[in-house]
Amino acid sequence: APDTVVLASFDGGAPQRLWFVMNDPVMGGASHSSLAVGNSSATFGGRCEIVPFLAAPGFCKMSSAGGPPLFPDASPFFEGGAMHLLLRSSTPAYAGYKVAFSAEGMLRQPGQSHGTPEFKADLVVPSTSFSSVRLPWTSFSAGTSEYSGRCDTTDPTGIQHHCCGPDHPELCPTRSHLAAIQGLSIWAEGVQGDFELELRSIAAGP
Repeated sequence: APDTVVLASFDGGAPQRLWFVMNDPVMGGASHSSLAVGNSSATFGGRCEIVPFLAAPGFCKMSSAGGPPLFPDASPFFEGGAMHLLLRSSTPAYAGYKVAFSAEGMLRQPGQSHGTPEFKADLVVPSTSFSSVRLPWTSFSAGTSEYSGRCDTTDPTGIQHHCCGPDHPELCPTRSHLAAIQGLSIWAEGVQGDFELELRSIAAGP
């Protein structure tokens, strides 16, 4: 069995896919970001700003475009497995990084009205030099807040969000979700400030 399954890379190997950025001006915000692919990596940078009508920071994200090539089956790494990201950041102190994936068969959770349902996890980028970050599948939750990007906050509308765990297994990724990944995204969300992240690869592994 392979040690890992590459879900995305920017080195010209593995099937290459299109990526795009989306920012919160789609909802009246002022955040901005850009994406440049080259030199075996993708550089995603910009600034997350306060969305006036929310009086809270908005978001920037880089997402894989839909359509082929299909993502490989990550389900062999379901038991005790994780997502592995090879990346670095010139702004490691920025505290709003998140990573998410969408999968076939996901249901919308309460308080979600925009975009595609995703499993999302906090992403701490440890260093300004390339390093591997391991995020167990259990750190990803469905139904994160559209206001904060987090799984443990209460929306201004009163909806309380919950994180994947023994109390809320319905919010955790399943083996069948990992077998049918449909999209990946990296977020700068819920924290105001400048950010820059350089990503080499995303993989599923032990």
